[in-house]
Amino acid sequence: MKQKEKVQISPHPDKILIKVSKASWNSLFSKYITVKGGKKVELFTDIEETEGFEGRFRQNVSVGIIVAIGKNITHILPGDVAIIDYAVTGNDDALVGFVKEDRIISIDAVTTYHKENSVPNLNGRHAYVEGDYDNLSRLLGVVRMGKLMALSPYVFLQHEPASKLAVSKEGLLHVKQDGICKRKVLSADKDCIAKEGDTILIRETDLFSRIVDKKEISVIFDRDVLAVP
Repeated sequence: MKQKEKVQISPHPDKILIKVSKASWNSLFSKYITVKGGKKVELFTDIEETEGFEGRFRQNVSVGIIVAIGKNITHILPGDVAIIDYAVTGNDDALVGFVKEDRIISIDAVTTYHKENSVPNLNGRHAYVEGDYDNLSRLLGVVRMGKLMALSPYVFLQHEPASKLAVSKEGLLHVKQDGICKRKVLSADKDCIAKEGDTILIRETDLFSRIVDKKEISVIFDRDVLAVP
């Protein structure tokens, strides 16, 4: 009996390979419902957009399984659940290929920073200065043994609705949106001024969301933390 061939892919030393399952991807476009008689049927809720179209960017997966790491990566382990930016699966730039219909994607594991200022232009301005992002990783963090672990430069926060119902002095209901607000830190890198459990001040507009284990979390860049009261 002929043995099945194993697929082996070695990632770039500074990158990781992430598997996004076929089921995770398909869940963006359909869901199963139970009809009369107990039979489950697939209900299509959306149509997969073509690469390059604006609608494709809202069709993205928040998590995948890390299946391989580059030799320079020490803080991430195969088997970790990767929490990824919407742009990773919002287009096919990171797509390596398919294994049994599961998507395999490759992304940088670490954010790097400029070590010096750029040469100034004719107006004396710099395109970048020391400390600015050089290569921004799209890996926001991981889940390991059930624990959320944010990776620099990202901070994970407890999600709250961006708008709330409020009652005016006249007794009328209206939608209120926060400007500067408080959020509880779920996880942050060790070098961040905010620590797990802190309540921090942030701008509502600086937040974006990811879905992890069917729960929504908010994400912010560590540089956008305004204060730790």
